[in-house]
Amino acid sequence: MNIFSCLCICVLFSAIASFIPHPAVRFGGQAGNSITHTDIVQFGFIRSLAQFFIDTKTQEKATFNIEDFKRDHTIDDLYQLAHPDWTKDKVNLYSYPLKSIIDKIQVRNALVDLNPSTKNLPSAHFDSESFNESNHRIMRLRKKDTNNPNKDLDEARGRIGDLLHTLQDFYSHSNWVEMGKTEINSHIGIQENIGRIADINQATCSSVGCKKVQSNCNIIQKLVIKACPMSYYECKDNILDEINKQGILTSGYMSDQLNSKGEPIVKPNNVQKCSHGSVMDKTAHQIPIGGINKDAMTSMFSPHYYLHTQAVKFAIEATERFFNDLRKDLGDRNFDRLFAINPTEEQIKKATIAIENREKFHFFTSILSIGLSTRDINFDKAIKQRIQEIISILFNIKDDTAPTYDLSDIGIDKSNVNIHAAPLLIDNSKTIKTRRIGQRRYKWTMI
Repeated sequence: MNIFSCLCICVLFSAIASFIPHPAVRFGGQAGNSITHTDIVQFGFIRSLAQFFIDTKTQEKATFNIEDFKRDHTIDDLYQLAHPDWTKDKVNLYSYPLKSIIDKIQVRNALVDLNPSTKNLPSAHFDSESFNESNHRIMRLRKKDTNNPNKDLDEARGRIGDLLHTLQDFYSHSNWVEMGKTEINSHIGIQENIGRIADINQATCSSVGCKKVQSNCNIIQKLVIKACPMSYYECKDNILDEINKQGILTSGYMSDQLNSKGEPIVKPNNVQKCSHGSVMDKTAHQIPIGGINKDAMTSMFSPHYYLHTQAVKFAIEATERFFNDLRKDLGDRNFDRLFAINPTEEQIKKATIAIENREKFHFFTSILSIGLSTRDINFDKAIKQRIQEIISILFNIKDDTAPTYDLSDIGIDKSNVNIHAAPLLIDNSKTIKTRRIGQRRYKWTMI
């Protein structure tokens, strides 16, 4: 490889890492090395599916190597292990209905950050110390449809997406990670009491440990954030020591939030409460400054960005636990039916048509893989895979496995963005800026 080729690759990678928005609804622009809600759903389900196949084969007294199923696998890999005599095309066909269902769950999960009824609702995100309300939301969603196999399956699947979003947010929005916990909170969605919660008049944060960062804007950031230079915070040890040591739960307040009655939820002025924190969060500038969220791997969106990976690991484990518990509640037969693990003839017919028409998923990533035998998740691999998908979208490279990351087909209002949702999304509308590399063109667009 000559110097010019190396330079081109470096420039391209830099553009993707710095300017091209991470094409998933959760974490947004310049957070392309973050793991998203939709990734977490898929990671958690792959692990649950691996265990399903292990248990099924054990019950059938089939001859197989259990360690094979515990290794790093995609969903198609697991189907191939479960059915070693199937061709690659048959694996793709018979796994398609399940992948389509997971994609629908991922879409509903992402929509919690975009729907008017939930995007600014603290109880949908464990924000503003709404621990009881958020836990009740999960318990309600869990009871309503997911545990009743006779209900409408599509609606039940949608509620799973709603539920998982809130469950996953607990780990990135609360101080569970900062407490030094090594296990997930197994009480969430199961019991009324999920832990000791900070009193409404109890201070939880300070400004100590928060450093203000100012950076220049690119043209997209200037249009979206509407404040240049951008101001945000990097924070460490800003949660009061006694809060973490006593195991008291807290989470950040955020601007523009409303309760279920439509009443504003405002960060208190008379007691030092934590902010969520983000370049888009106005409360981050209110004493105590900064914030505590771990949503992304960049301080622009997450003051506690350095704890993002640990929050993700907890969220994946909690998601896997949910799917495994759901399977126990429903039984294998109804769990299979809910996710079309062994699809019906009608589902196969629809899958055949979809594959022939080269229909793409919104978020489901066929190449995303994870292992069952280890908790050491290879996030670098997942991120590199996503970069390749972004390249295929930007440069219009034929890749039938890459998702669209586009929600315009379901009527998303792209002009109405909140702090949780990504500021940017790659799609085919509202072009802001076009760059040219050689003869190829790519676009950045606003949602």
